[in-house]
Amino acid sequence: MPFSEMTPKQKRIVEKDVESLFTPKAILPKQTLESIRKLGFFHPSIKFQGRTRYLSEKAIAALTRLTDMVGRLAGISDSVSQNEVSWQVAKSHNDWVETLLQPTGQEFIDGIVQTLLGTVKDYQFLAQLEGLDMKDQNAIQLGSYRIQRPDRALFEAIKFGGNLDIDSVYDQFKDSLWLIGAVRGSNDVASERFEQRATLTVGTLAICGAVRYRGAIWRSRVRAIISPLEHRKAISILRWGREGDDPSLKRDWGGEQDLPFDAESIAHLNREYFLQRLASLPEQTDRSELEGAIVRSVYWFADAYRDPNPTMQFIKLWSCAECFFAIDKEGVTELNARGFAVTLTFAGFRVVDVKDYPEFKRRVKKLYELRS
Repeated sequence: MPFSEMTPKQKRIVEKDVESLFTPKAILPKQTLESIRKLGFFHPSIKFQGRTRYLSEKAIAALTRLTDMVGRLAGISDSVSQNEVSWQVAKSHNDWVETLLQPTGQEFIDGIVQTLLGTVKDYQFLAQLEGLDMKDQNAIQLGSYRIQRPDRALFEAIKFGGNLDIDSVYDQFKDSLWLIGAVRGSNDVASERFEQRATLTVGTLAICGAVRYRGAIWRSRVRAIISPLEHRKAISILRWGREGDDPSLKRDWGGEQDLPFDAESIAHLNREYFLQRLASLPEQTDRSELEGAIVRSVYWFADAYRDPNPTMQFIKLWSCAECFFAIDKEGVTELNARGFAVTLTFAGFRVVDVKDYPEFKRRVKKLYELRS
């Protein structure tokens, strides 16, 4: 168990802190209404025998140290959020107090860790996707994630109950494409990882769109609907006179269009541009430096792709290119200068003449030095 794997020093700290949580000094003396107001609404407390007892600074410091130590344990640090750890440490303390028992350091830590590890599961997520025209396809596989048309059969395999019923839930998703994928972690961590993976999956499609269709980054907008701020809807503008007269309503649908991918497009991207390899990179934990640089670049391309502001798009696309060119952490200025100069000179964009390459590279490098 985790406690047994701690160093002798860590064990001594745990034992001392746990012991301090169950002494009279862990609880502040009886408080008046005025003193409670001064403590503030969020001051740490416990519930005991139906009453709220406020913790002393010493107890708060002990809980903070214990929370930090639990959060750093193997199996917890990469699978459970800090908020979940903090909540469970506080709850465990309260539960022990209510039993009128004082645990040992090992009992306290191992109980918390066992509970937290029980929240780490494999979750399936389904989010709506907009802005993609799948043409003649029912599904597109992107690594372990897939985009598919609505299918009620998938919902019939889910055990709905309580306030959730299959009909009402399906009605909310039946009119859009689905992005489906699995992640592992606690509730908080799994949700965060899915959102990040959804962003990278959309970024992969965005890159494919840029490869396949000129100007796709400006004329299309594929989005996983995971944030209300990014959901594409009609813009409504209401207008009226100073006295409330002559009202009018303007609805603006914007200039975006769905990004088309038929079977031939996907086959071409798989054959010529390693689509499946690119889509699978975010899943890998043992990436090479090059693969890590590619994943970071995909993230910045995805962020630029979903940003409606042209200036911010440019900045994020520049960051995307920098992540790709500066694979090594050493000599970043030289790597970026060379990467941009080579791309703008030899990649067919005709921005820089071949004869001007040396001077252009020196200029880019000098600009980077000024920025630094």
